[in-house]
Amino acid sequence: MPSDAYQNFRENLTDVERLIGSHTQLNHEGGGRRGLGHITRSGVVMLCAAWEVYIEEVVMECVEYFGEYLDQPSDLPKSVKKNLSRKVKKADHELKPLELAGEGWKDLFKTYAEESIGNLHTPKCTKINYRFNRYLGVDDVSELWSEEGEEIDEFVSNRGEIAHNGRHARYIQIGTLKNHLELIRRSAAETDNSLANYMKQHNPANRQPWYKIDLDEFE
Repeated sequence: MPSDAYQNFRENLTDVERLIGSHTQLNHEGGGRRGLGHITRSGVVMLCAAWEVYIEEVVMECVEYFGEYLDQPSDLPKSVKKNLSRKVKKADHELKPLELAGEGWKDLFKTYAEESIGNLHTPKCTKINYRFNRYLGVDDVSELWSEEGEEIDEFVSNRGEIAHNGRHARYIQIGTLKNHLELIRRSAAETDNSLANYMKQHNPANRQPWYKIDLDEFE
């Protein structure tokens, strides 16, 4: 089985796939616009929500994996250690460093990660990369994908335009929504597989956290 985050992501795509199916039924004669922009706009919004939730959940799944298999914070990837140390030093409470003692660092690390993930909102590359670097130690998240990061950003920008302008946002063709769906499906699967390898390398027992996805289905 892939990560819990990916399994949830696949379930969340059901609404997007149903919207595409509804569009096909209502536009059965093909060609032209038949006032179905509300369906494609809704599809983009739902798809972006699924992508955002996946990113949030897979980061937290990895954070919990670190906490389960690492004995001390010094075992964390370098950028993660630096971020944790920096946040503790900046804390207003002068006794905050004491929370790192024993198993305390695990709860503190998880709390910081949850706070950062809770502020994601716009899942573009820069924001995703920040969290992957600070909490997982992944240097460049776009290197996990076969498509350019700009494609992800364009998709998220389309969602933003819809959120701010509603029906006055530019028309989203069904082909565009389908392309977005395939882009996000593949990017999520590639992220999941790459993190499976990455987390295995950072586990003293060399244990893979979940099974990888067969990418042949995306060909």
